[in-house]
Amino acid sequence: MQHETIRGKILYTSKKKEILDKVRGGETWMITKHVDGRRTLRAHCAIDENSPRVLRDSISNLDKNWQPRESFVQITVDEAFVGSAWYRFTENTAECEGFTQREGRFSTRFTHEGPIAYFGTHPIQADGMHLNCYDLSKGPGAQVTPPSYMCSLHHRGADGPTLVRRSIGSTQNFVGKERITVQAGTFDALHFRWGTNTDDNYMGTDIHPPYHLWVTDDGDYIVLKAYVTGYMQTYYELIELERRQNYF
Repeated sequence: MQHETIRGKILYTSKKKEILDKVRGGETWMITKHVDGRRTLRAHCAIDENSPRVLRDSISNLDKNWQPRESFVQITVDEAFVGSAWYRFTENTAECEGFTQREGRFSTRFTHEGPIAYFGTHPIQADGMHLNCYDLSKGPGAQVTPPSYMCSLHHRGADGPTLVRRSIGSTQNFVGKERITVQAGTFDALHFRWGTNTDDNYMGTDIHPPYHLWVTDDGDYIVLKAYVTGYMQTYYELIELERRQNYF
């Protein structure tokens, strides 16, 4: 069977003065592009610094229209198993079957009308793929996505995993096209910023700081680098990238 595989590795570091450029963890991921237009993202993420340490494994299946269809998420926090869950999405339902140390065995089901924006599982590469919601034909500016679902609202995705409905869409800001160089090479990129907060110097913790992402300008939305400003000062950079046509 013919399909295309894209593999990448993202390094997690910090821009805080006291730990400037210190390695905080990393992410390895693989995207399978199926011949019928579906995509499967497999991601292994590790945040190695305290507060807390998180190990996440996830698989997400998207249809040819980038709509989420199935997913699996497993979380380990501070070297202890926290939970795992399986998800299924249709045009008007979202379902979750899971087990966590806090909730035990659970089942959750929501209904919605029309397509949803995305299902957030917290890998950085997944965040980049969510940007497909933005209509690039309209040029730079801000657009609000349809409602979405998340496996966790924790900034590190360190609890759950459960199924959380976000009834209000998120704001995606397209800054423009740039050509950038990262450790994995030089690329034509699309620069986006998540959220309504535009103050990169805002140090309060009550509002999420601006989240900047640069993704490939080739329709695959590969994250080249990302930077959360404000009090978080977290930085992410693509250090390896490989594309391959597979025949089995």
